[in-house]
Amino acid sequence: MKNESDDFIDDSKYALDAWIREDYKTAYKVLLPLAEQEDAGAQFLMGLMYSSGLGVSQDIKTAFKWFRLAADQGDPDAQYVLGVSYDWGETVPKGCLGEGVPKDYKEAFKWYRLSAELGYSKAQFNLGEMYREGFIIAKDFIRATKWYRLAAEQGLAEAQCNLGLMYEKGQGVKQNYKKAVKWYRLSAKQGYPLAESNLGVMYENGQGVKTDYEKAIKWYRLAVKQGISGAQLNLGFMYESGKGIMQDHKEAAKLYRLSAEQGNNVAQNYLGVLYVLGHGVSQNYVLAHMWFSLSGSRGLKDGVKKEL
Repeated sequence: MKNESDDFIDDSKYALDAWIREDYKTAYKVLLPLAEQEDAGAQFLMGLMYSSGLGVSQDIKTAFKWFRLAADQGDPDAQYVLGVSYDWGETVPKGCLGEGVPKDYKEAFKWYRLSAELGYSKAQFNLGEMYREGFIIAKDFIRATKWYRLAAEQGLAEAQCNLGLMYEKGQGVKQNYKKAVKWYRLSAKQGYPLAESNLGVMYENGQGVKTDYEKAIKWYRLAVKQGISGAQLNLGFMYESGKGIMQDHKEAAKLYRLSAEQGNNVAQNYLGVLYVLGHGVSQNYVLAHMWFSLSGSRGLKDGVKKEL
């Protein structure tokens, strides 16, 4: 004989099957009574449905209500969503989570911490960011490293990258280039662009690994494909100087421009130098002056590099 618990389990499975089939209207019909019976998982899914307009008309306010109910019951996914909502607040575009929610870093910190303590990796990463940047709380590199490590050990690429950065800079941990390379590599292998760029720097400078320009160029190229300004700058310099690759001023100018257009002041300065010298571009003092002005530099003297 089936009891109420068995019916509850059956309804949950039926709702999940409908969700997997993308039959959101059926899922909604089954989930609503479960959510009203204070099932946190169902409440979280109701929040997702209203936030994305799945089977119902999009309603961010109602979505937030369901996320809050789930979060109050200790659902780590919902707690993370609340953290993000308060973190971004009213700065988000219309129709996105956080709309109508006042920006409140204290509330964001509170919900990230609750979620992080339950092992939610993205919350652990965001909590680490708040400690590293000093949002609301005093900067604390040791605690930042702790939370990055917990998320990194779960395989979160951005946390692996930032843990590598902490080892590279010696923030919160003893400086260790080999460990920095280890974490950058784990992140880069997942395609995380900042880790690809940082790993390129380590190979170029011989930090934690033997200097290897070919590998540096390989990782820079991967990061360039994803639009990382620093990688565009560094790969441009490899082409300009002929480090590990045939010297090519045109390619250098192209890469500097990509980086400069993202506001990288070093790339803006280097591009200005190329316009003064007429390397890879037609000599043009007007454009040189423009790029020097954007970079805030004083011109060629500041732009000359060690290797040309």
